[in-house]
This record gives sequence, C-alpha cells and structure tokens, in this order.
Amino acid sequence: MAYVRRRGNQLAIVHGEREPTSGKVQQRILFTLYSKAEAIEVLGRGAKGGAERFRDLLERQYPDLKFTWKKIRRTIEEHLDALPDTYEYRSQRLRARFRDDLCAFTRQLILSDPQDLASAAHVIQEHHHELEYLADLIAWRLKLRDQPQSEWNMDNPFYWRFALQGRAVPPDAEEHAAGLYQRGEYERAEAVFRLLVDCFDGYAEGYNYLGLIALEHRKLDQAIEHFRTTIELGRKRFPARISKKRYWSDHSTRPYMRGLSNLALTMNEAGRFADALALCDKLTDECGDERTATWYRAVVSLNTRRWEQAADAAQRTVGLDTAGGFHAAFAYFELGQRNRALEAFLYAALTHPRAARMLAGAKTHGRQAATSRDDAEDHNMGVSLLRSLHAFLRDQPRASKRFFSALIRDARVMRLLDESATVVRRWHEQHRTGEREAFDRMQLMRSPEFAKAEAAKLRDLIAAPGAGAGRVIH
Repeated sequence: MAYVRRRGNQLAIVHGEREPTSGKVQQRILFTLYSKAEAIEVLGRGAKGGAERFRDLLERQYPDLKFTWKKIRRTIEEHLDALPDTYEYRSQRLRARFRDDLCAFTRQLILSDPQDLASAAHVIQEHHHELEYLADLIAWRLKLRDQPQSEWNMDNPFYWRFALQGRAVPPDAEEHAAGLYQRGEYERAEAVFRLLVDCFDGYAEGYNYLGLIALEHRKLDQAIEHFRTTIELGRKRFPARISKKRYWSDHSTRPYMRGLSNLALTMNEAGRFADALALCDKLTDECGDERTATWYRAVVSLNTRRWEQAADAAQRTVGLDTAGGFHAAFAYFELGQRNRALEAFLYAALTHPRAARMLAGAKTHGRQAATSRDDAEDHNMGVSLLRSLHAFLRDQPRASKRFFSALIRDARVMRLLDESATVVRRWHEQHRTGEREAFDRMQLMRSPEFAKAEAAKLRDLIAAPGAGAGRVIH
C-alpha cells in the first residue's frame, strides 16, 4: 500500500517492499512532490481536473499497487508547509534523467571504436541490430520534433505526463518490432524484442514474440520458457475483478491468454501431449476460450490416435475455422466414415488449397512461389498444420495416405482447387470496381453446401483401389 513520507523539503509517495533474503522492508519511491504549487494541484485546488489526472497517471504507472487516496491527500495537506513555493521542474524532471542516460549511452558508443579495438568491434557487431533500430528511432524522433502543441500532446507545468508515462511499451515501438516479425525478419525482431523486455519491466507481449520467434526456429524448449514468462507476467496485469466473457475485450488479459494458447501449441509440437491438454483445460476453465482449447484438443487427439475425440473436437471447430475440416477429415477416415472424410477435406481445401496439397504430400513449390498475400497465408497455414500434426502424419496409416493423396491428385479436385485460388485473385481485382461476381463465387465455393455437392460427384474415389480397405459408413 502506498503512503507519503517527508524527505527534507520534499514529499515522497512511497511503497514498502520486503526484501526476499533479509526480510527487511525497504521504501520504494513512486513519485516525489517538489513544490507547494504541485502539492496543491494533487489536492485538487489547482487546475481543473488536476487531482484526477495525477491519480490516473500514478495508478497506470503502478497498476499492481493499492492507493488509499484519502489518507495520501490528508498527509500531503499536513506537510504542505515543508515544501518550497516553486521548483525548477524543467531542468530536474524533464531534462535530468534524459540527459544522464543520453550521456551514459554516448560515452559507451564513443569508447567502443571498432577502428581502435577489436573487442569494441565485437561489441558493436553483437549489438548491430539494436543499434540499427536506435538509429531509425532517433531519425524518426528528430523528424517529428517540431510538433505543434495541442490539447492531445500538452503536459502540465510539473511534467506529470513525461514523468509518469507508464511501464507499457509505447504502441509505435511495439508495432515496429512486430512488423519485423510479421515480415519474417526474425533475427532483427528478436534483437529488438530482447532490447524492449530489458528496457520495460513486465513486458509480457515481448516474451510472447520471443517465444514465437523461437518456435519458428524450432527451439521448442526456449519457446516454452518464453511463453511461461508471458503467462507469469500477463497474469500480474489482470484487473482485480474481471469476468471470463470480458477476457478478449480487455486488453490487459490478452498476453496471458496468448501465452496459454502458444504454450499449448508448443507443448503439442514438443510431443508433451498431457501438458498441452492441461493447458487446454486452463483456457476453458480460467479464460472461457473454448474455441482455442477445442482446436488444440482435436490436434492432440489426432497425434495420440484417439479418433473419436478428434472427430468430436474437430466438428465443433469447423464452423469457426474452416481449416478444422482437415482435422475432421483425418479422424472420420480412421473411423471408417469416408463420405464424411471426403466432404470435410474438400470443404477445408476449397479455402486452403495450398495447405490441402501440403497435407496430402503434393508439391507446392514452397512459399517463394506464392503470388499473393492469400497464397502466402495459405502456405503458412499448411506449415502450421504440418507442424501441429507431426505425430499423426509421421505414423499416418497407409490407407489414409493413399486416400488423401488420390483425392488431391484427382483431375476434378485439381480443377476445383485451381478455380478456388483463381477466384480469390479475381475478387481482389474486382474489389476496386465494386463488382461482386468473383466474391459471390468465392463465397459459394467456400460453403459447406458446395463442398457436399461436389463431394457427391467424387464418390467413386471412395471405392477406388487406391482408397484402401476398411469399413465404410455412409
């Protein structure tokens, strides 16, 4: 709990923290009041809304602490005479910290001369991604330094907004780093996110991105640790009381939920299926995220050859995510329900033609051959499915392999998948003109009714010699 202490001719709002080793309580200074004018503003007797503004800024800076404002204001009032009438805020609160840190960084950069010392060159090389990011950031800050003052960017005479900017990473910094990740520049993204988590305590989303980057590099143990840190830090950001139905609408809960989801994904890919299912239960019980949990349950059930559970879970995800049709198709086939397997696979394939070919073992020429954003996303979906279904695909029964391979190579199916990709490209071309022909055709081809009708024309594939033996349930 925060309280006020007098420190000479200053008043400090502090919080007592017990050291883990010694057990002694140490005071952490949260904010210092330097003048009577500033204290009067905090007490609500200065500019209109000043007290509310201070309270909001301080609570956002320390969301995990409790502030008893009535007691804090009373103590400030009691010690008001200890404060000087005015204070030079610009030199102390605005410039001092920035100048000190700028000088420390500049000194290190000047001394690390690659022309003079090989060891300095090694340090620069080791941090070249971070320095390139800082060079871009400095150029951007300098470009925008002549901003006109408005009600949206104004600070008060005490520079509260500058001093209490919160512990969160500013959106533009996160967007820049996230853009590197999304463009596949993983080495640069990792360096920037590592820099951000070192600069901002408790930056849960940064660890989530580091986990995703480790996952891309197939460093599963490292990814697991990053996602666990995401969950730990994300849980600390929760409001005191929040209902499950508000989890996805409240931004403070998202790192925790993303951490749980990505950890479940990684545990599955690491073959730790029991751990993945336990995380699914957490997603359902704690977060109410039945959709994500059901998706992973379908995947884990396929990997562990529990066909009925896989079919049940997959069927519940298909209406929310078309790609769930692939899971359903594989499960239905193993249950002998080949008509349903045919329909489910075709339904998913008409939205994800590249992914369908990848799952069936057909060549797609890789991501580099993708000609549009849709192709690239389809390819990424295929990669994700291949990784998540690693155990099932490694030991996939021969009959299943033959059936889906024959399906994807059938001339009629190939024409449908080619048309599906073509109609999407045509829709993008027509989008600017307002024409709806391609969009309407795309919507039709991606409907369950269309898949069912087209699957009825392919029933000969079920009885084909390459389909394999087994009981058929219509």
